[in-house]
Formats: sequence, structure tokens, C-alpha cells
Amino acid sequence: MICFLGIGSNIDDRLSNLNQSITLISEDVNINFLKVSNFYESPPMYNLNLNMFLNGVIKISTSYAPHQLLRKVKNIESKMGREKCTERYENRIIDIDILCCGNEIIESDELIVPHPNIKERKFVLEPWCDIDSNYIIANENRKIEELLAMLPESLKLKRVNWMSL
Repeated sequence: MICFLGIGSNIDDRLSNLNQSITLISEDVNINFLKVSNFYESPPMYNLNLNMFLNGVIKISTSYAPHQLLRKVKNIESKMGREKCTERYENRIIDIDILCCGNEIIESDELIVPHPNIKERKFVLEPWCDIDSNYIIANENRKIEELLAMLPESLKLKRVNWMSL
């Protein structure tokens, strides 16, 4: 199954954190790493008192079911030092979100796929356009590039150079 993951970091060496998360994801024998977007620096969205974020999107193929993939990415977050916070929007060494998994639609306590906030997040849509701008999310009649075009032009992201794997 083709899946897209959003990755973000706003603590310490953000670029190194993103690259380390990609390495850990790609080391799993049940995950075939396909593409990684450019990384973009963006301001925090929901809690404006947080540090600036660095974000990207990864395209993978996996034999994991979505809930298995969720457990895998949560283990990676934990391995990298992310602590479970009581606050929803806090500074974090790494955040890995499952954006979508093929045409799966899941609404459980642990996982909602496609991710419910994709359409409002330029820091997801812009990097996603780098790797698959024509992708259409399940239950959505628009391409990723069309969703991006619907966001205000005032939302500017800064592209950051990164090392490829």
C-alpha cells in the first residue's frame, strides 16, 4: 500500500532530526522508501508560542496495515526521544503523522486517515506537491496541488536544503 507520512521537528537540530527519522523509517524491512520532499521551515500553527518547525513529506510503500504503521512511527518517535505530552501542540523533537494510506478511510480513537487537517496545512501540502502533486486523497475531489492553491498566498514557507539518503 502507498502511504504518505508528514514529518516535522522544532527542537535542537531539526534537519538532523528529520533525516534520522527518515533513516529509521527506511530501515524497516516492511517499508519501501519511495520519495522525500524538500523540507520547509514554517511557523507554528495552533500554539504560536512554539519554535519554528521544519517539515517534509515522505512517500512509502508498506505491507503494514495502517494501525501497524501507526505503532511503527510512534515507536520511532519514542526511540528519538519524543515524550508523550499532555498538551496537544508542544515543541517536539520529531512528529510523524500518517497523512493517508492508499484509499483507506479510518476513523478510530487512535487513527484518522486521511489526516483530518491536511487541507489547512501548507507545511504538508507544499512538500507533498514536491513528490506527488497529482495525488487525490480518499473522499476528496481535488489534487494536492489544487488544495495547496486554495490556501492564502500570505502563508509563506522557506525551503531548506537537505542531504539525501
